[in-house]
Amino acid sequence: MQDSLPPVEVIRVLQKADLNIDLATFIAHALPMRESIWWATLATGIRKADLSQIENKVIEDSANWVKQPNEALRRDIEKSIQPLANESSAKWVGQAVFWSGHGSIAPVENPVVMPADFLHAKAVAGAVNTAAALPEWSGYIGYYKQVINMALDIADGGSGKLSQEAL
Repeated sequence: MQDSLPPVEVIRVLQKADLNIDLATFIAHALPMRESIWWATLATGIRKADLSQIENKVIEDSANWVKQPNEALRRDIEKSIQPLANESSAKWVGQAVFWSGHGSIAPVENPVVMPADFLHAKAVAGAVNTAAALPEWSGYIGYYKQVINMALDIADGGSGKLSQEAL
């Protein structure tokens, strides 16, 4: 793929090749930080019935943080994701909030350490792609179609909450 393709062309090429993991990763990095994390909350929310109560709470808290970022909630999310397995899509949503750049990633009592600018996007991609695969299910192809449409709606200024007709 050429380095000079506009984002919409990159998306088209990746869609045509069914490179869903790469496409989700590209979008996670292409969207602005809060929109990217919002997308992750919507995408992982699709699997709500397959997640634990704790995981669903992390996703809900992360969505609330996107709407109203604050340090107390960011630190609460940090604590709530600690017991979750790395295979949990909800853990990666919460990690995206923690790595958002809205505060230090060091323990509270330590000097401030800010995350790299792109770190939240790594976690968003992890959340979206993990939700596609785990827990195992046969709906991952439809899932990717749905979440990509959500992301494109967000990129166009929408909420990402699409009607059934739009899916």
